[in-house]
Amino acid sequence: MMYFVMKRFLTLALILLLASSLLPPAWAAEGSGPAPTAAPSSAETPEPSPTPDPAIRFEPEAGLPLPCPEYRLTEKRPFVFGGTVVSEVPLTRVAVTVSDEAGDVLLEAEAVIDAEDETATCFPLWDRTFPFENRSLSARIDFAALKPGTYVFTLKAANGVAGETVLYTAPFTVERTTALHTLIPNDLRDTYPAMAAYVGDDTLPFTYQTGTYNQIWVDNGWIVRNTTTIDTPFGNSWRVNKAAEEPFRQAVEYMRTTYVHVGGRWNSGVIRLSRLVRSYNGPFIGRQEENSPFLSPHVLGLAVDLNPGGPNEAVPDNWATFCTEISENLIYNGIQEQNGLKYYDFTYIGAWGATYEHVPTIIQNYLLYELAFYRAGFFWGVYYDHTCDASHFGLGEYDPEIFSDSPLALRKVFEYIDS
Repeated sequence: MMYFVMKRFLTLALILLLASSLLPPAWAAEGSGPAPTAAPSSAETPEPSPTPDPAIRFEPEAGLPLPCPEYRLTEKRPFVFGGTVVSEVPLTRVAVTVSDEAGDVLLEAEAVIDAEDETATCFPLWDRTFPFENRSLSARIDFAALKPGTYVFTLKAANGVAGETVLYTAPFTVERTTALHTLIPNDLRDTYPAMAAYVGDDTLPFTYQTGTYNQIWVDNGWIVRNTTTIDTPFGNSWRVNKAAEEPFRQAVEYMRTTYVHVGGRWNSGVIRLSRLVRSYNGPFIGRQEENSPFLSPHVLGLAVDLNPGGPNEAVPDNWATFCTEISENLIYNGIQEQNGLKYYDFTYIGAWGATYEHVPTIIQNYLLYELAFYRAGFFWGVYYDHTCDASHFGLGEYDPEIFSDSPLALRKVFEYIDS
């Protein structure tokens, strides 16, 4: 009997002991020590932050490669290079040097970066917004000061972890201006890949010679093989690249067959669009861009300048003027018809004084672009990221659709008479 009593007592004590171990912390006896902390679930455990890679790398730009043995430079001419230095760890310094064959540094430029700047993980070598105002390392290396000879170009960068790294070094050659030179990507701003794709690989490169006053003499054999002429509504012909012949013909046809009316302060009457062209340059002209080291797209016969000068000068500040006069002061009234002739009707309510054919000069090139050249696939220089060049109508540089539907677009006509 005593055996069974003891057995039941021991069993009950064991049950109470097990139960007390399962009680919540609030039920624990006072003075029994701190309550155990529940382990966090896997869903609440934060992932450890990955350790940034301290390595520094250089991302080249196809349109603006660094100096190299394959590309020969010309004396007394600038040279623009691009690409981007990239690091997960903030950069502290980026530097470029040009040395002679003996190793003496002749040209150098550096950017010292605040080590506390956590955003300094990407450093472009060329500033597109202000390309020639010494805001980039590329603009601060004066290649035009180099005499004919062989040199070494070096790109270095550093961050707070990896220290300084040599990202690129290569020899290059500077030749005399009397030598024939082969077109290189850096000659065409950053548009060489797009233009090469537009005209075809068998068209580029070509040889040329530099002259005074930004003149370029292109190999005559290249001109004969790759350009042709088209008639215009102005009583003469334009020489254009054969790859651009059809778009130029379309633009000319639109100018010849499109009619427009601008009313308001003046009244143009219903006039043919081609009457708004008072002067032009090109399409094919052997020259550099104004105030830049790049060859003009005119060298390839891919661009024409209409009504240059006045409000159409390549001036960045003109962008704001065009936005006001076209977006706010030019009203599109739609397609109208008079004596069986359909035309595009506009009203100008601004105060611009100069006119041509009773149309304000500030809107003439807009009408030519909107109603003729955009339809033929041309890009308008008003939309350049480095300037506002309303005289420029070009092919192969940039996609004309970039601004066709954006808030920056100055378009007003979306349905055409002959659609």
